[in-house]
Amino acid sequence: MNQPEITAGPLLLRPWRHTDAGALVAAWADPEIRRWARYGAVLPSVESMEPWVSWNEEQWRIGGRAAFAIQDADAGLAGSITLRDFGKDAKGDGGDTAEVGYWIVPRARGRGVAPAALTAVSRWAFEREEDGGLGVRRVELLHSVENLGSCRVAQKAGYLHEGTLRESFRYADGAWHDEHMHARLWSDPVS
Repeated sequence: MNQPEITAGPLLLRPWRHTDAGALVAAWADPEIRRWARYGAVLPSVESMEPWVSWNEEQWRIGGRAAFAIQDADAGLAGSITLRDFGKDAKGDGGDTAEVGYWIVPRARGRGVAPAALTAVSRWAFEREEDGGLGVRRVELLHSVENLGSCRVAQKAGYLHEGTLRESFRYADGAWHDEHMHARLWSDPVS
């Protein structure tokens, strides 16, 4: 099965393409994206992004990651949203929980892009596999307690704050940050 495209109003969530490498590099030039990135703060090159796109394609094929470009009808790339760690093992166990992460380019911030994309990708994640979704029961969202914008996004998308994980992740500044844990269940009311 190919990774789907998901619509969210004027937004299109689609798999990353090799032709997106330049837009990815431009987005990662934003210090705020690098500041809050959970997996790396190094400024990439176009050459380094090509293998990253291929890696995401392979991760989708083996069933552990779904990375989407958030495309804005007006102006191109608006951000990224990724579901990860939802794969099942060889026995068919697991796959009931996923983690979500996202970033938004500066020009698209404050326009409701992140909550809309998060709501749409969550609905898809909760859909049954036979209906084209992932069939997960729970999606978790972690962010530094200092990232107030992500806290607002989580709340707007119906994610409940479940607690604080103390010194749980080292961010780009080299410091260990406390993180808020938000989650949404398949049975939570649709926002």
